[in-house]
Amino acid sequence: MLDPVWKLNRSYLDHLRKNPERSSLQLRQLRRFLVARKCTFRGKPMPTLLKPNFISPKQNSILVRNVEKMSVILDKFVRYYLSNHEVREIMKFPEKENELFFIEPGYDNPIVISRLDAFLNEYSVKFLEFNCDSPAGIAYSDVLEEGFNELFREFGFVDKWKIRSMRRQELLLGSLLKCYSQFRSHRPGMPEKPVIAIVDWKDVSTYSEFQLHEDHFRSRGYETLIASPQDFYIKDGRALAGDREVHLIYRRVITRELVSKWEEVPGFIESIREGLVCCCNSFRSYIVGNKKVLSLITNPRFQEIYSRSELRIIRDTIPWTEILSDAKATFEGKQVELKTFVQENRQRLVLKPANMYGGMDVHIGRETKPGTWEEVMNRHIRGESWVVQEYVDIPRDRYPEANHPQRLKNKYVNINPFALLGSYSGSITRISDFPVINVSAGGGLVPTFTAEQKRAV
Repeated sequence: MLDPVWKLNRSYLDHLRKNPERSSLQLRQLRRFLVARKCTFRGKPMPTLLKPNFISPKQNSILVRNVEKMSVILDKFVRYYLSNHEVREIMKFPEKENELFFIEPGYDNPIVISRLDAFLNEYSVKFLEFNCDSPAGIAYSDVLEEGFNELFREFGFVDKWKIRSMRRQELLLGSLLKCYSQFRSHRPGMPEKPVIAIVDWKDVSTYSEFQLHEDHFRSRGYETLIASPQDFYIKDGRALAGDREVHLIYRRVITRELVSKWEEVPGFIESIREGLVCCCNSFRSYIVGNKKVLSLITNPRFQEIYSRSELRIIRDTIPWTEILSDAKATFEGKQVELKTFVQENRQRLVLKPANMYGGMDVHIGRETKPGTWEEVMNRHIRGESWVVQEYVDIPRDRYPEANHPQRLKNKYVNINPFALLGSYSGSITRISDFPVINVSAGGGLVPTFTAEQKRAV
């Protein structure tokens, strides 16, 4: 660990190892806190470990710079996609998804809420994918930070450090209301204070986070409900969910899943299409949630829209990525037959579906048997719905075991910074025993704190 923050990490781990009974008690306290605060996953306490991810101020500043620059790049790409037929042909979104993309959102930023999943290796940031359609974790991050701040009172050595927290839910509400204000400026009949609907399917594993947002929005004086897309209908020129008029939607339902149930959700889609509600994120955000975007952003043919500083960020932070196809590609300045290249360079590559999430179907070459690797490649190379990406070293660090905090183990770590209207809005960190890191696949969430040693008085 770089900078003086390594001292804090060492002291923290020493405390866990030397105080096994106390550490086990603190873990139980943390889990009770999470349940009491509705920070749960599939009805159980959010999977976490008894140690946060401490990063230094310098690492934090690098994250902020890269996240905010990349947010501008992604906004530009969304607009480029809408105006460029060739790009749309390459991305190959289905007709109904494109239909949603061309709905005008009524506000400036096509991406309101995003989570740019990355690896932070010392001072280097690498973005592996962009979770921009319907990212989860904002409220969970706030509650996890609160829970750990409570625990820090029992860790005397932490008093020597200045540890920064962030209230993302407040920033989220502010971002939603800013978009609504722009939306309303073109629709003077809309009320100044909107009724907010948090919208997703009723049976999703992150439902408890919707309840956290509902509680927060209500505490700030905004009438809020949790609704399913099937609940929406139009009556007398108004959008209703159940029997309540809605003006502002915090959309958590994933665009691809919405399209798969197209016939069940006409009222929801028409309410947005006709401008009866302000919807954040707009459907346009889904464009850059597809991993093919990494291939196009890094392709010189489509870089005319970026400034020199943006091109530097692209070069430094996005690993080589190509749409998996039986065609030629350029790797390190040389033209290669992509199929042959993928076959012969398994150890340095990763195969993954372009439009999936949650770490599903990701195949890391060095972790995959040759026969399986070739079978996966051959199965998906014709459809051009997968990408091949250069392997990036996955950061590892020592963390306690989930149920035995005194036992320490090297684990895989990725960092997940949020951006709201393009501004950095804190990070959450995912930890796993496996290289494909995901809570759904058995990983754990821990808060990300920027820690700085206090000056001696």
